[in-house]
Amino acid sequence: MNEEQTYLVEVLRNAINAVFQEERFLLRFAQGDREGLEQAFVFRTGIHLSNLLDGTPYAALDLDSEYNKNHGNAKTSRRFANGLRPDLIIHRRDSNDDNKLVAEFKGWWNNDIESDIQKLEDLTDPNDNYHYLIGVFVQIGRTEATFRFFLNGTEYE
Repeated sequence: MNEEQTYLVEVLRNAINAVFQEERFLLRFAQGDREGLEQAFVFRTGIHLSNLLDGTPYAALDLDSEYNKNHGNAKTSRRFANGLRPDLIIHRRDSNDDNKLVAEFKGWWNNDIESDIQKLEDLTDPNDNYHYLIGVFVQIGRTEATFRFFLNGTEYE
């Protein structure tokens, strides 16, 4: 990974860790662990990520969740001709010139990750429309997250 990709991963990791540190953590309640709160987790991550990016050059870009547009049309790719909706992205709306980070999230309660992996491969592919600088698959655990990274259309190991 280059310096910019490393920075984006680190700031995303810090935002996710901040969600896990919240006093009223959304995945726990009196009766035990909560499941099925992926969108709420992504939203909380976006709030922390926005705060972390404030005052950096990335603050001039757009941070969006579930953003499915490409110049007014549906965001599509080679395997998602009917459209796709990334969980969290840092980009410039109405442009594909500054597509920086795309992240897909899944909770420990959901093992159906294949389409998320395919999205990250497609969205980071330099030969496709979007060529995001880095893609991150985030597996939300009970107490921490694990990460997989995608560069140039393939998983980075």
